[in-house]
Formats: sequence, structure tokens, C-alpha cells
Amino acid sequence: MKAALDDGHGRYQVQEVPMPSMFPGAALIRVRRTGICGSDLYLTDERKEPQTLPTGHEVAGEIVELPPGETRLKIGDRVAIESIGAGLSCGNCFYCNQGQLKHCRHLADETGGGFAQYMTRRPAGLFPIDDRMEWTDAALVEPMAVSVHAVRYARIPPGSVVAVVGSASIGLSCIAAAKALGARRVIASARYPQQRSAAQAVGADLVTGTEPGELEDACKSATNGLGADVTLESVGGNQADTLQQSVRCTRTQGRVVIVGGAKSPQPFDFLEPLIREIDLFSANCYSIIDGRHDYQVAIDLLASGKAPYRNIVTHTVSLDNLQQGFDAAFDKSSGSIKVHVSQHD
Repeated sequence: MKAALDDGHGRYQVQEVPMPSMFPGAALIRVRRTGICGSDLYLTDERKEPQTLPTGHEVAGEIVELPPGETRLKIGDRVAIESIGAGLSCGNCFYCNQGQLKHCRHLADETGGGFAQYMTRRPAGLFPIDDRMEWTDAALVEPMAVSVHAVRYARIPPGSVVAVVGSASIGLSCIAAAKALGARRVIASARYPQQRSAAQAVGADLVTGTEPGELEDACKSATNGLGADVTLESVGGNQADTLQQSVRCTRTQGRVVIVGGAKSPQPFDFLEPLIREIDLFSANCYSIIDGRHDYQVAIDLLASGKAPYRNIVTHTVSLDNLQQGFDAAFDKSSGSIKVHVSQHD
């Protein structure tokens, strides 16, 4: 099959590679659409050795082979692929029994991601998409599920005033998920013009810039000086400034939910959240909460059309042109928010 692999210098080359391993209990999926995540950009920037397996975890595809005895799914089903937890989890360990599949103690070995023509995962990680959804929507289930998980896992109370730090793809899904799951008002910050427009479109009531104090002042102005009930930090990376900003946006005895992926250890001043009794929650990936997987909640939200999240896909490239997609994703002056890799032929 064809796959795009990083040569170790940040350049993706399409080449012929072996089909992914069919480990016990695995299904085979033909990849139709894959999103380029911010973590893909970071890993590309940091990688020093050539890849041997393709990456890409925002994936949707069509089932072409199922393991014996599988009855929930059928050949030809269009699915969003939960490739990090459920698709590799054992289903029997302590964390799997708690619905926390990403923390499985016996994950299957990685067999490759969506920057390829095919991939393998256990059926538990395959979620049929609604008939109203196109491949674009299906490949957005993963980033939407990240934020659905953050809102559900942190038990954000309905009627809350929610601040969202950052309006890249995860910040935008935070806005949409918070609004869909009961937030009364959402205030967000955005660095680029395309992000500001998208934040407004997916449901933000107010969007500020990213100059120091802008978001904090907006949160206080909207709450008679108190601050947001809950702040979702969606930026992460190699800095802690936005996490510290999140504390300043949040009212005393409020809640900060860390959604953005930290890329390296960073110093953080715990004094203010300690004195002000601010809860710090970390929310990572997705799980089963109250009997429903975050992927299913995300699918329902996207299928409903209540938030035009699909419009964040600003660029679409073929697998053969994956490098062009990464170039656009890196360069925000291109107007990019989310770049998709399409394989419809």
C-alpha cells in the first residue's frame, strides 16, 4: 500500500510499504479522510529519524475486513476511528473496565495511522457515522471528541460562563462542545483572523485577541468582575503562559481544564490557584462516561449540524501531496485552520 513517511528531516515522501499488521482481533479499514493535528506538526518538527510507520490519528474510513465473530459492525460501514484507546485496548484490564480505554494496561502494538491507504484497529474503536455525515465530518470526530471529553470529564455545570484560551482546531471544538453541552456564555481568544471568524461561527459569544489581559478583562466584564466559571486551555505546547492566563480568567473557586497538549516540562506557579481554590483538571483524549463514549457524543453533535465545525477545514490535499498539506498547516498566513488528506478514489 501507499503511505507517507517523514524522512527524518520534516519532509513527507509517499512510498510503498507493507500492509498494516492484522493483530489478533483486528479489523482492516480503508482510509478515506485524515486530519493533520497540531501534534502531528509538533512531532514532525521534533523528529530526528525517518519514520517506519505512518502516523495520523484523526481518521475516517470504510471497513473492508472484520475479525471472526464480530456482529456489531459489517463490511462497508463508514466509521470514525478511535485509534489511540478503544482501537488498541484489551477491554479487560482495570482501566478498560472503568471506560478509560486510553489508559489500558495492555494496549496492542501500534500498526500505523491514517497517512496511508489502510490501517488496522480493534472493532471497539470503530464508530459508525451518521448517514448525514460526509467524510469531512467523520474525520472531525476525533478533535471534537477531545473537547467533548474535556467538558464531560470535568463535569462542567450547565449554565456556566466558559472561557476558551485559543481558537485553533481544539479551541474551536471546545467552544462548540461547551455550547452544545450547556454553557450559557462562551468567551474565547483567537490569534489569527481565520480563527476569530471560525470561533464566532461555532458559537463563541465574544472573541478577543491574544494581547496580555484581553481575555481576562473580557471574562471579568461579562461576570461583574468575578471571572469565568470554567476556563478551557487549548493551546499547550512548550510554554505555560496560557495555563497561567487560564487561572487569571477564572473566578475564585472556579475550574481550569487543561486540554492543550504540553510538549515539555514547564514551570507553573501554583500559588494563585491554591489560594483562590481553583480546581485544575487535566483532560486527555476520550473515554466512556455515563455509559457513552465521547466519540458517539461527538458524532451526534456533528450530525446535528448545530455547530458548523466542518467549515474549519480550510485545505484539502491528496495523500500524494501530504507535504503540501503540512506546509499549509504550518503556515497560518495561508489561512489554514484544519488541513485534511482525502482518499476518495
